[in-house]
Amino acid sequence: MWFGEIATTQATGCLLAHSLRVGKRRIKKGSSLTAELVQLLLDNDIQRITVARLDDGDINEDLAAATLAESIAGDGISIDPPHTGRVNLFAAHDGLLCLNAASILATNSIAEEITLSTLPANTWVLAGRMVATSKIITYGVDKNSIQLAVDAAGAGPISVQAPVPQRAVLIQTCLPSLKVSVLDKTRSVTEQRLNARTASLVQEVRCDHTVDDLCRVLKTPFEEQPDWILIAGASAISDRRDVIPAAIHAAGGKVLRFGLPVDPGNLLLLGELNGSVVIGLPGCARSPKYNGLDQLLDRLACKVEIDQDWLNSLSVGGLLTEMLDRPQPRVSAAEVSNVHGPVVAGLVLAAGSSRRAGEINKLLVPYKGVPMVRSVVDAACSSKLEQIVVVTGHEKDAIESVLGDSGASCYYCASHAMGMAHSLSHGISRLDNADAVVVCLGDMPHIGKDLINVIISRAIKNPAGELINDLIVVPVANGKKGNPVMIGSAFFDTLLQHSGDSGAKYLMRQYPDRVFEIDVQDKAVLVDYDTPGALQSLADDSLENE
Repeated sequence: MWFGEIATTQATGCLLAHSLRVGKRRIKKGSSLTAELVQLLLDNDIQRITVARLDDGDINEDLAAATLAESIAGDGISIDPPHTGRVNLFAAHDGLLCLNAASILATNSIAEEITLSTLPANTWVLAGRMVATSKIITYGVDKNSIQLAVDAAGAGPISVQAPVPQRAVLIQTCLPSLKVSVLDKTRSVTEQRLNARTASLVQEVRCDHTVDDLCRVLKTPFEEQPDWILIAGASAISDRRDVIPAAIHAAGGKVLRFGLPVDPGNLLLLGELNGSVVIGLPGCARSPKYNGLDQLLDRLACKVEIDQDWLNSLSVGGLLTEMLDRPQPRVSAAEVSNVHGPVVAGLVLAAGSSRRAGEINKLLVPYKGVPMVRSVVDAACSSKLEQIVVVTGHEKDAIESVLGDSGASCYYCASHAMGMAHSLSHGISRLDNADAVVVCLGDMPHIGKDLINVIISRAIKNPAGELINDLIVVPVANGKKGNPVMIGSAFFDTLLQHSGDSGAKYLMRQYPDRVFEIDVQDKAVLVDYDTPGALQSLADDSLENE
């Protein structure tokens, strides 16, 4: 192809390189310059013009793009007509986008003017979504280059595999500490995950979290032969010899893989038993948030092969966040009220170094016969909160020793000295099934279980009918915002990426329209203990007598 500036008188049959406005008329780039258009240019005193002229053996951009698109389109792909050297490819139905990456790379290596772009492999797409585009950069291309690109692409390297109806059984193991509401929510979320992939939950079984009891369930014939057996453990799988993999082996099955290079979703187990795929669910599967389980189910739903190479390949891009272009199933307000309440976790921040308090650790100062931090944790544990996480830092051994039998789970944050946001994000990362979290400060011992329950209740029954997943709930006393603050799960990813010495205040500044204030008329939400003088005033009687 020849490209350059020529006399307008010689431009007939050439392609206009750049759009022109001639009087009231606009001539688009790529237009074939007919004798009439050439005369129009001359009449407007345009004596020279930049054009492209195809040589013998060249084909124009539209034909080249269409030729390539027809070659790369596999099953489940529809093709748009070519326009300005571009052909877009769309999903003909819902399903999993499958790519032959090597073929696509080889195609793009033929010539710089021949390009092929796609969505990421293993993307779940809905019918009508654009999945790829074939674009010819120049106005024409050598037909031999296009043939080489077609040969490199092979047969249909881009396809959308449709889901095939399948049956699943859910087994949930139980411990005394695991609340029924958590099990109920897990079933609900799992059903939504399956339904989105044309799969159905045909049976649920609950048993004790022991090898013997789980093995017994696995050996007992199910009501229908399942394609998938999903096992949600009362505690996360931590080794191939743990309860769930041991029970699978005892029942005659095999563990094919334990652990994925994906977060969230690391602690996933893949196995087989009597012709069924067995999946030991990671803890994050109790939440609708996108995780490694979703990637696996997408592939299983469409009966696309899963091998170790593919599982290893998940590591690139395996640090997952909320997928804004792929909303996850949400429990409706009606389901929340009729099936189960939202799961609200508790997070106690107890990592600070008490610099303003002097030489003592303020969290260990007695209040009503127990260390201050123990009072805060006891209130959280006796409230309606489902899961209590305590983040420790400064003097962690001393803090954790006074909380040993509280029922809360303690996690040490190595970066606690870098600011509150680090402790907050560390605690958020330990939650695996929460719709929201109530963040309590370890130096506010007057916050009792009743106040926490009031915050939860009023948040759920907010006048606007909003789900707590999308709210930042703050108690207000005497016109001042206080603590504890409830944070919906929609903001967890934001907190995980935040740093510095602020937490909930940062969110309230960033999302003022999502803040829901609760008037509690209880000054306890405003009282903490930071200084030696304040700690001296901390007595064993009620707040009103201080």
